[in-house]
Amino acid sequence: MGSNVLGQVNVTTNALSLGMPELSLLSASATQINLQLTTAVAGEAVKASVSDSTARLKISSVITSAARTLSASVSAVPAGTVLKLQAQTPNSSFGGTPGTFVTDAALPTSSSTDIITGIGSCYSGTATDDGYKLKYTWGLLNAATSYAAVRATGAGVVVTVTLTLTASN
Repeated sequence: MGSNVLGQVNVTTNALSLGMPELSLLSASATQINLQLTTAVAGEAVKASVSDSTARLKISSVITSAARTLSASVSAVPAGTVLKLQAQTPNSSFGGTPGTFVTDAALPTSSSTDIITGIGSCYSGTATDDGYKLKYTWGLLNAATSYAAVRATGAGVVVTVTLTLTASN
């Protein structure tokens, strides 16, 4: 006894085009941060510095190959003072490669300075406490040598910090 099995194999294919665009998106918290140097004791200098860590920077980044760098600059700072920025580790909602953080970078007015280097493909989350925590510190440049240049600003001078995300060279 023998058996013959005849079968037909049918095969077809589908061509798919899979694409993901390069992304470079930033969003900063919108509230104004108020930093004041003051004292209430006659004979004392104003505080050497004051800090605030409430600002957040949300990010969505998809890279092709080169990592990204976050840099910052400031429109102006009052004479005799310096404004520093330090990006700090994001919370657990962050996914991907957050990069390497620069410690207390003084913000220049004529150019920009790197705040985070080596940022890869990543996302921060969208909740209020998601994203890189930004710590701003404003203080006297050098109390002993620059105090004479310090001037009262009344209600405060509004300055703009510009944050830029670019491909690394």
